[in-house]
Amino acid sequence: MEISLKRLTRLALLTALCIVLREAFSGLPNVQPITAIFLVVTMMYGVVDGIILSSLTMLLTGFLLGFGEIVFRQVLTFALICLLWFWLGTLFKKLTPNLSLTMQLVTAAGLSILYGVLLDASSAVMFKTPALAYILAGLSFDLVHAASTALFYPLILSIFRRFSHEKIID
Repeated sequence: MEISLKRLTRLALLTALCIVLREAFSGLPNVQPITAIFLVVTMMYGVVDGIILSSLTMLLTGFLLGFGEIVFRQVLTFALICLLWFWLGTLFKKLTPNLSLTMQLVTAAGLSILYGVLLDASSAVMFKTPALAYILAGLSFDLVHAASTALFYPLILSIFRRFSHEKIID
């Protein structure tokens, strides 16, 4: 697959933005505007770009915030979230714009919770502890992640629409 200069530049700039945002919000547990960016990029530019962006962001911020085996699980989990989001995007396109945005917000929040649950479950398997205990212990953090994604998603979506000359996502 050939990658154009425009696409490469867009991915590089978005990766830099996500790294800065992840670093800026690292003091607030699980408040991550980058999840909303990954979802918007996946919806507007395709699942491959969403996965590339999320993978680069997780790998490169791993060097800043601490690189461990969890980084690889984050990459895989975000790839799964992007794939699910892209698949669900076909359903969003069939809805009216207002209902579509509402469903996108609910789904984005739900996928943020799923991201946390999958990471918690994989940690439980890795450390040979009960998965339910890990999931319940991390649930408050997952809910904060879901709320922050739902809060940032419409803001980021409107910015991306403006940059794409007010085009509505097809």
